[in-house]
Parts: sequence; C-alpha cells; structure tokens
Amino acid sequence: MTVSLEVVPRNREALISGASAAGEFSAIGFINVPDLLRFSIRSWEACGMLAGAGHEGPGIPGSREPALMPHMPHLRAVDFDLDMPFPHIEYFRALGISRVLVIAGDPPAPGAPPVRPIYLTGTVPFIKKLKAEMPELEVYAAFDPYRTNIRYELDYLAAKVDAGAEGFFSQPFFDLRLLEIYAEYLTGKRVFWGVSPVLSPANRNYWESRNRAVFPKAFRADLSWNVDFGRRVLEFCKTNGFNLYLMPIKMDLRAYLSGIFG
Repeated sequence: MTVSLEVVPRNREALISGASAAGEFSAIGFINVPDLLRFSIRSWEACGMLAGAGHEGPGIPGSREPALMPHMPHLRAVDFDLDMPFPHIEYFRALGISRVLVIAGDPPAPGAPPVRPIYLTGTVPFIKKLKAEMPELEVYAAFDPYRTNIRYELDYLAAKVDAGAEGFFSQPFFDLRLLEIYAEYLTGKRVFWGVSPVLSPANRNYWESRNRAVFPKAFRADLSWNVDFGRRVLEFCKTNGFNLYLMPIKMDLRAYLSGIFG
C-alpha cells in the first residue's frame, strides 16, 4: 500500500514546509502537487523546487539542495493543445518526473479574464497523447464519485484505462460506505482513495455545493472526527489492496498526520 500527500504550491515556502512535514512520516511515499489557477506556481515548477531547483533553475540533476521526496504534478488537460507536442518532455526527463495525474481542469470563473490559454482538450485524448510522446511516464487519471452516477463514472474510468491510464486518484470521500460501493467495482485496480479533512461548516458547504459531496449524518467538522475517518480509510486500503491520497488544506499538517499514522 502507498500513501500520497497533496501539498498545495501557494508559494515556495509553503511548498517546502509541507514537503518537509511529509518527510517526517515514513508511511508517505510521495507528494502530489496540484495545478491551481489562483496560484502562480505551476505544478511542474513546484516539482523543480522540491527537487532542489529553486525559483531560477530548470530542475536538472546536480543541484546541491537535496530532493525532499518523490513528487507527482497534476496536469490540466484544458491547458494543452493536442496539435502541439507536449511542451515539458525534456524538463520532465531531466527532473526525473516519472508519474503525473491528469485532470480535466476547470475553466476561469464566468466573467474572469483568462490567465492562460484554454483548449478544448479532454482527459482521454490527452492521456493518449502523453503515453504516445512519453511512453515511460506513469499516467494516472482523476476519479469523481459525485460527477453523475456510478455507471457513468465506471465507463469513463474504463475509457481512461484504454487511453493508457495506469490507475486513479479519487476526489475525497467523507463516507466510508460510499467508498466501499465504488471499491467493489474497482477491486484489483490501482486506486488512491482521496480523503480531505473538513474542519468548518463553510468548508463542508464548499464540498456540498461545489462538488456535490455526500457526508454521513454522524459527520463532525472537527479534527477528531476527521482523523478517525482517515484512520478507517487507511485500514480499509491496507486490508483491500488499495492506496490512500491525503488532501489536508489550511490546517495543522503535523497534527493531522500524527493522528492518522500515530
């Protein structure tokens, strides 16, 4: 079983701090780096920083700063033109990036000026393109249990596998019963089940309104409930041959990780 921790690249200091905290827990195998419109650091640039490249260098081997931990950048399909070669092949190879997570990517908010070009690129053709141009790359796909229904999502995952995806990272679950239903259909697949602590009513409202997430009636927006849930999902993954994807946001990272792995 492997555990991956998401570290958001708000700035270089926050990125390095989160990666350093992750390094204190031997159970964590690698770091996931999201690519978010509201932050200026791109996911692959953050990986360069984690490899010891800093702001200026291209992240090539030989940097005097040690890499903190293996890392996986997220790639937004809508940011890439299918008619152009993938622009980061040499950078990825120099940096030793061996795995990526492909997501669809949200467009800018209505009325907001675009901060970068947006293309009509779907995840399935983008995965196929990556595997054709970088066959050595492990490509993972996103998995959203709240998108529509189970049948649709399973068919979508099958299309991503046909395109070359090696496995999946899910949006966070908050109810183990729902996770178990999906897991029954994905037995034997390489799946990282997502868990994200929710510590305020506002944060719960975000997941329910924006992502249509489902919370159990017994849910509590406190550290104790979220740590206990994380431990239960961890045990489920160990027992059933799955992996865990932790997505703590704006919280005491060490307290949360200590609770889960302590």
